[in-house]
Amino acid sequence: MYQSPQGNSCHLVVLEGADRLGKSTQAALLEAALEHAQVKAVVDKSPYRDGATYERIYEMLRSGEATRFPVVFQSIYGANRRVFQQTYLPTLASHFDVVVLDRWTLSGRVYGAEAGVADEVTDCIQRGLVEPDLTLLLDGTPFAAPAEDDAYEADQDFQRRLRDRYRAWAQTRPDARIIDANRSEHTVCQDLVRAILRLMNR
Repeated sequence: MYQSPQGNSCHLVVLEGADRLGKSTQAALLEAALEHAQVKAVVDKSPYRDGATYERIYEMLRSGEATRFPVVFQSIYGANRRVFQQTYLPTLASHFDVVVLDRWTLSGRVYGAEAGVADEVTDCIQRGLVEPDLTLLLDGTPFAAPAEDDAYEADQDFQRRLRDRYRAWAQTRPDARIIDANRSEHTVCQDLVRAILRLMNR
């Protein structure tokens, strides 16, 4: 359980998975579904709107620099997460029992590794970032996407390897749940809510 410097605590849950598997859709549905289940929760999306690093992350994704300079990209993303953890997460912990993050450190490790970033480098980039209590991994066949894919989304083989790497990681972790994304939005959301309620012993 995450504990802020102010002494507040909350369950930290992360929604993970490769691109085109409905994470943004589920993030949008999950907050209302948890409220309906009488859980005081908030869902926040990565990267976080801190200004400089947020804009640079999307510039690198659009231009393809994210894949050409993966260490730089992951370093900027790591800085963005660090700003969130130091400035925003403590406030969320003081108001909510559950904070759900749409991606966190696992995505940095998986995307970074597939782009050629050594695990030791990723460890250095992510040192000090909090670990989640529960990781919910959306897994399945990717949905159709619009033409304006970013540098990662456009590479189909890269996406396949990502899904394999995510799945292999989750299968070895007791704090992870693999959720079949290729079902109705409502069914997937129900599974996510059930997993969070089990985490809370409810």
